[in-house]
Amino acid sequence: MAIFPTTGCTIDAVLLSEEEKAVMNQVTNGNAFINPDKPAIEGASASISNTLTMISGAADSGIFSTLTTSLNTLRGNLTSYVSHSDRLSGVNLGATGPSAEPGLSGLLGVAKAYNTVCESVTGGTKDNFSPLFNSILGPGEFKLNRAEEKITTEVKHFVSIHRGLAEANSIFNTQLAVQVSTVNSLSTDIGGLITTDNSSFETANQTVRNYNIGNALVASSSDPCFTGKLVDRISSGSMKEKLNAIE
Repeated sequence: MAIFPTTGCTIDAVLLSEEEKAVMNQVTNGNAFINPDKPAIEGASASISNTLTMISGAADSGIFSTLTTSLNTLRGNLTSYVSHSDRLSGVNLGATGPSAEPGLSGLLGVAKAYNTVCESVTGGTKDNFSPLFNSILGPGEFKLNRAEEKITTEVKHFVSIHRGLAEANSIFNTQLAVQVSTVNSLSTDIGGLITTDNSSFETANQTVRNYNIGNALVASSSDPCFTGKLVDRISSGSMKEKLNAIE
């Protein structure tokens, strides 16, 4: 319930067309975005679940214990990737990353600023925007589809032909180690998608922050009473030389 009376008040507003209002309303309603990797996520998840179900029905599920552990680790990384890709794609606008990385709104702001900063400082018309969203722009889908294919055609197939085995033998253990290695590699791939995206954000965020500080130093001469005095107090000798060289 509103508290303040509005009689005689003017509230600043942006003039929006009906079409623009429709866009704003859909974002507000929470159904403006999709996770482009959802089908691939579901495919990989199903292949993991089916393989674990097959192991649980084996004559001796214990002989697959190391594989079960690896598959559960992969499933955990996949769950983390769901949260990660939902955050990047805007499906969950209020989400934050493991180190407080922002959702779509914050990512867009940093990505646009980073693109501008890099162009301003180094030039070259290079795309410094997309790395913050790398996984949902193709690499994630590729690795998820690869995970589904390998689990279905290799890991699940291995379980299928050995699920009737009453006890492990040396040949089985050798082949089991290969399958465990395969799953562990897939798990590393999925986890790496998250790490790479978040690392790109951190690099961009730090660069934008440093640029803003540098810009404040450059502009300090226009505020000699306050910013200028602070900058003069805290700047190194070499920085003062550079600032004095600016016309």
